[in-house]
Amino acid sequence: MKHHLASVSLLAAIAAPAVGWPLAWADPVPSVSISLDDGARETTPGAENTYTLRLSNQGGDRLKRVLLVQSLPPSMTFVKADAGGHVEQGKVAWTVNVPPEKDTIVHVSARVGAVAGAAVQNLATTACARRSATGPVLACATDINTVAPPKETAAWVLPVSLAAAVAAGLATAALLFRRGRRGRPV
Repeated sequence: MKHHLASVSLLAAIAAPAVGWPLAWADPVPSVSISLDDGARETTPGAENTYTLRLSNQGGDRLKRVLLVQSLPPSMTFVKADAGGHVEQGKVAWTVNVPPEKDTIVHVSARVGAVAGAAVQNLATTACARRSATGPVLACATDINTVAPPKETAAWVLPVSLAAAVAAGLATAALLFRRGRRGRPV
């Protein structure tokens, strides 16, 4: 029976390329992992989040020209990326090489936009590594932050604070005026 399976495998290896079928064992998936983190779990509108994207090569072969792509949600505005990262249509992309058993690290900064409504929302961004723009996904990671609307100052706080400052100034002026009058001869 083993001989028969070997014959079928050999036949498939010969016939598959002839009919255009890809061979599953011809292009092994490298041993990689990816992480994405901005170091926070909460954010607010207007905040600038800086994400660290780490691609780890656990294999023995050098990874060449791996495409890293991080998608930014519509509520985030791209600010900058290092290591030659460029933005297009809400996606930041890098082409990187990763030596065997090493990591490649890139960063992207984006500003959080306004939160629609008063409810707390989640903001997620995902990054994936691929062999090419149309190649298979090797690994992906997601970072999620809770976005709370900015804390509003009550409408009465500023007028009351201003009134208190004016009252303190008037009291100080009155005190100085009284002291000045006491020291004068009549």
